[in-house]
Amino acid sequence: MKLQGESLSYSHKAFSPGSATLFFVPNREQNVLRKGSKGVAICIETGITTRVEKSDSMDIRFNGIPIDNSVQEEVAKLLNFTGKIFSYSDLPPSSGFGLSAGAALTAAAAIIGNDAVSGEIYEMAHRIELQRGTGLGDVQSQMTGGFHVRLKGGSFPYSVTERILEGPSELIILPFKKKIPTGEVIQSPSSLEEIVTNGKKAFKSFMRKPTLKNAFLVGRKFAFDSELVSQKAEKILDDLNGKYASVSLIGDSIIALYDQESLDVLRKYGDPIKTKISSTGLTLLT
Repeated sequence: MKLQGESLSYSHKAFSPGSATLFFVPNREQNVLRKGSKGVAICIETGITTRVEKSDSMDIRFNGIPIDNSVQEEVAKLLNFTGKIFSYSDLPPSSGFGLSAGAALTAAAAIIGNDAVSGEIYEMAHRIELQRGTGLGDVQSQMTGGFHVRLKGGSFPYSVTERILEGPSELIILPFKKKIPTGEVIQSPSSLEEIVTNGKKAFKSFMRKPTLKNAFLVGRKFAFDSELVSQKAEKILDDLNGKYASVSLIGDSIIALYDQESLDVLRKYGDPIKTKISSTGLTLLT
């Protein structure tokens, strides 16, 4: 895809929320624009911000450190952009919060500098996500924001997503870098079959009671049934002792409803981040 060079602005900044998928059902579509997953996800205020500035040479950084072979570089090539692309996040890469999808979305939005082309941004980031095997629905979620259900997976205009306006909104996350890349899981035939079977059961169970608390309960069961919970994550969830908590798929990171007791438990294992459900999806800031 190539957008008009005239739409490129000198300097812009965009934000994408982080995305925590609690359970999902991959579809079997061959058309890349229809390929994706239905399921339930929570977008959080802790996300990724990207600033771009046109110049004569490429300079791509994440949290101040130069990076190679990035989704930002791929977006820049597709949009014929040369300049600085600086992304910032409190979330570590490969932690299961849709950082790759968010990086693609924010880079594209900042380079284009125009909210009116959200469909093109959506499609571009969706294609990159699938080609790289970094996710199967994060782009769809991060375009939507909030606590939501993906009723039909894919890219614009085929996807269907419904926001669920239901509190509470305060959350805690404990990010960990995952050991198994998302692509290895969703491309394994045996793993995929198990995920599809368990995902369909989870979807039905959630839709009977579409609340945030039930999403955590259903998501946790799905993750264990699908063998997507590491020993480390299992120990943390056991220590949370029945709290509304699960893993952010696919990864080891923990996400839970906020209360002081849960925060104290998570502090034993790392540096948890207190956050909230996001009120928006991808947003052009300047």
